[in-house]
Amino acid sequence: MIKENAGKYLYAAMAVGEAILEYGGEVSRVEDSVSRICKAYGFERVDVFCITSSMITTAHFNRIETCTQTCRITHIENDFERLGQVNNLSRSICSTLMDPDEVLSELKRIRGMERRSLSSNLLIYSLVPASFTVFFGGNALDMVISGLIGAVLFCLAGRIRKAKFNHLATALLCSLTGGLLAGVLALKTNAIHADLVRIGNVMVFIPGVKFTNSIRDLLTGETITGLISLAESLLLSVIVALGFAASSLMLM
Repeated sequence: MIKENAGKYLYAAMAVGEAILEYGGEVSRVEDSVSRICKAYGFERVDVFCITSSMITTAHFNRIETCTQTCRITHIENDFERLGQVNNLSRSICSTLMDPDEVLSELKRIRGMERRSLSSNLLIYSLVPASFTVFFGGNALDMVISGLIGAVLFCLAGRIRKAKFNHLATALLCSLTGGLLAGVLALKTNAIHADLVRIGNVMVFIPGVKFTNSIRDLLTGETITGLISLAESLLLSVIVALGFAASSLMLM
């Protein structure tokens, strides 16, 4: 690595760290991966600070000259298939010293990997709330209705995200819609238990993974990240509860 290319190598390392965080990787893993990649490229010292929404890295390529870059992360999702691919890429960089352009090209390929089909997603988003409804004591009709509402909410959430609403607004609108659909269908027939159908669909929106990760971060010393994730998960849970509660009040 030469001085003129320091920014290029650091940018590639930051891009890998950004992808790890976007696909659900831990903050500690991001910091460790970026640090290892930079040192493999020849930086003498690397200082990485990362939280769930931002990453700052200062890399020293001699005692007095440094290169600093920052990255803003606006979207995080749990995609373990892509996360595994990015982790493999970071290991390859450290072992083979891939060219930065090659690294960016591989990241572009990973981001462009084919996602699950619409039919698969609809099936998943139907089975999950239906299963929870049965678990909490619902009958066969409750299960079917819960599954259908889950599929509707999946389509609605997709349309809301395309309209650039944030995740809190998406959760509020979906929970309100799901509660109204369950309540209206229950009014049409006495065979449906609206509360059990609502509970099944509530479970889809509860941020259990984020809450668990926040506790893990707190226990491993990532205090700032843990507190931010904990606050986000609690706020999202409150928003979901408010949406379903409002739907019940509207139908009284």
